[in-house]
Amino acid sequence: MSIEALPGEQKSWTETPPANPPLRHVIGVFVESQTWLDKLANPVQNWLLNLFGQPGQPNRKVKDMLNGTWLGHALHPVLTDIPIGAWTTTMVLDLAWLGTEDEGVAKGSDISMILGIAGATGAAVTGLADWSDQIDTDRRVGAMHGLLNTGILLSNIASLVLRLTGRRRAGIVTSAAGYAVTLLSAYLGGELSFAKGIGVNHVAFEGGSDDYVPVMRLEELVDGKLTRVEASGIPAVLLKQGTTIYAIGATCPHMGGPLDEGTYENGVVTCPWHGSCFRMSDGSIVNGPTAYAAPTFAVRVRDGQIELRRLDHA
Repeated sequence: MSIEALPGEQKSWTETPPANPPLRHVIGVFVESQTWLDKLANPVQNWLLNLFGQPGQPNRKVKDMLNGTWLGHALHPVLTDIPIGAWTTTMVLDLAWLGTEDEGVAKGSDISMILGIAGATGAAVTGLADWSDQIDTDRRVGAMHGLLNTGILLSNIASLVLRLTGRRRAGIVTSAAGYAVTLLSAYLGGELSFAKGIGVNHVAFEGGSDDYVPVMRLEELVDGKLTRVEASGIPAVLLKQGTTIYAIGATCPHMGGPLDEGTYENGVVTCPWHGSCFRMSDGSIVNGPTAYAAPTFAVRVRDGQIELRRLDHA
């Protein structure tokens, strides 16, 4: 950090870029700057969104399944471990075969190769479902991740064909090249999850008070209108129906969308960003793409003030 100021102006803090930016910064900036990815991503993403449809439509249930709504967290990371583990086993067995040319070792290598191909196919499908909700630079990084994974999958399929047609050494070279690219692709997957927060619970680290805190006057809450308030720094959305007041977290766990700006119908609030739906009564999921329920609050009215206390997730 440094302090800079124009003549006659008060100095203020400005950020100075590091002289030697970390590797993550270099790779991230490079991938995010590849605008040509948008030309590929736009039609693919639009096709996927049309295929999955809107909340309540039959195909949307398929997307919920692929997103991991039923599992309680994203499904894609579960499946990515299968091809990485299987193809690592393949590589180890290939090295053993090169020294012995044992048929049993070759067979084990082929089996692990097939297992990896099956797992990679599942990871690709679930990854597409997650990627269809991304925008801007996140979408570019995801597109590059997907392109690399497609190439890796095709290289391993080609390797399997070579192995089964008697050209095992050529197959080993082909799969080894694919494995090298896997390391870069896995890095980009980590960038999406850990640096950009794709697939994580965006309200996991919200705190909240263990005691009731006042948030607004009862007379100011309009019946049937989603209303945003702050409870000890935690955003919540209120809804009053007759004599009952509901309160859940105002931040969508999926990607941080503002639930108070969404729509409400038949006891359900819909996120305006990606269409995740939650019950106002308990924060439970009606449909995805979220895999995480909304936090809930206990509500009471005392001396004309609405007071909230944070509860556990539904």
